[in-house]
Amino acid sequence: MQFDFESRVDRKNCGNLKELLFTPQNIREKGYVSFSGAEFEFKTARPVIDAVKAAAENGLFGFTVADENYLSHIVWWMREVRGVETDPQWILPVQGTIFSCATMIRLCTAPGEAVLVPSPGYNRYEQAATRLGRKTVFSPAVMRDGRPELDIGDLAEKMARPEVKLLVLCNPNNPTGRIIREDALRRILQLARENDVAVWSDEIFGDTPLDGSRVPVLAALAGEADNAVTVVSMGKTFSFTGVNHANVIIKNPALRAAYEAQRNADHFGSIDPMAYAALCGGYTPAGREWLSQMLTVVRQNNARIERFFAAHLPQVKVLKPEATYVLWVDFSGLGLPEKELFDFLYNEAYFCCDPGEEYYGAPCMARVCTAVPPHELERSLEAFLEAAEKRGFAR
Repeated sequence: MQFDFESRVDRKNCGNLKELLFTPQNIREKGYVSFSGAEFEFKTARPVIDAVKAAAENGLFGFTVADENYLSHIVWWMREVRGVETDPQWILPVQGTIFSCATMIRLCTAPGEAVLVPSPGYNRYEQAATRLGRKTVFSPAVMRDGRPELDIGDLAEKMARPEVKLLVLCNPNNPTGRIIREDALRRILQLARENDVAVWSDEIFGDTPLDGSRVPVLAALAGEADNAVTVVSMGKTFSFTGVNHANVIIKNPALRAAYEAQRNADHFGSIDPMAYAALCGGYTPAGREWLSQMLTVVRQNNARIERFFAAHLPQVKVLKPEATYVLWVDFSGLGLPEKELFDFLYNEAYFCCDPGEEYYGAPCMARVCTAVPPHELERSLEAFLEAAEKRGFAR
């Protein structure tokens, strides 16, 4: 079945955060697509929509638990998409990825202690730590062959610090799209054991490799004694960012029991019945086929953007991602200061993207979401080229 990736989702009058806070008014008024936020500009998977519609028509919105049916869909998805066998007993539902991170922070650290976060990286890990009275220690990536990679030596030094009790990973990395490979994860698990540091791995982009590989699952690599947690969700795979739902996978039975107790103390109630339905609709062969087609669209969009800048603005550098549907783009070659750069992007090129400094990147870096209808991408690139030509930036 061929799915629809050309129809643009309507964000008006539904309280959408990306529409109201992340997309400038002038861009909304002109009808240009927004490249901010890691949310699709096309609709989510038809199998998900149909499953939610059927659940709503059934009229049952009661308390919902992780029963055999729910768990079997996760086990199937992890096997078929992520390539690992998962024991249903390892799985616990949680109320979203950052909720899960906050639970792990409460469980593994005390106020004043530290969480270690590689950078560039997602900014809400630090937000969670700060709100809970914990410090954040950053481990900057090193550049190898023009690509940012984890600095294992720096991680080792900082994991040895007595105040660091928890390492937070994002694999694949948001915003760079880099995958942490198995050899690096095994070394990290070894360092965690040596330093008595727990590891929490955000793998909600883990279903989106673009290079034909699979993203390793930390919980599958961990031993039963390792203090390691993997988080998976529909959040990025099916653009369910506004649905506060995820699942953690914990092989260590003692850690799993302690985590479940902390989760419940953090006021976990039950699974949203619509999230239950969505998962059981998405984690299916039809959902997998939709995902395959969606990633093809993203690859084509990425290639189109790379060709555009190479042909017209070669001073703009695009980091080729290994996964995700966000591009990490270096606009510093345009020679504009940060404020003037984003004024040009938003008000002249009508190209709304996320400032890289929000993700601990260098000035004039930007995160660009490419999960957009291809015809909308073409329209935006035409506007970008027109603005660049007026400024004398383009060839």
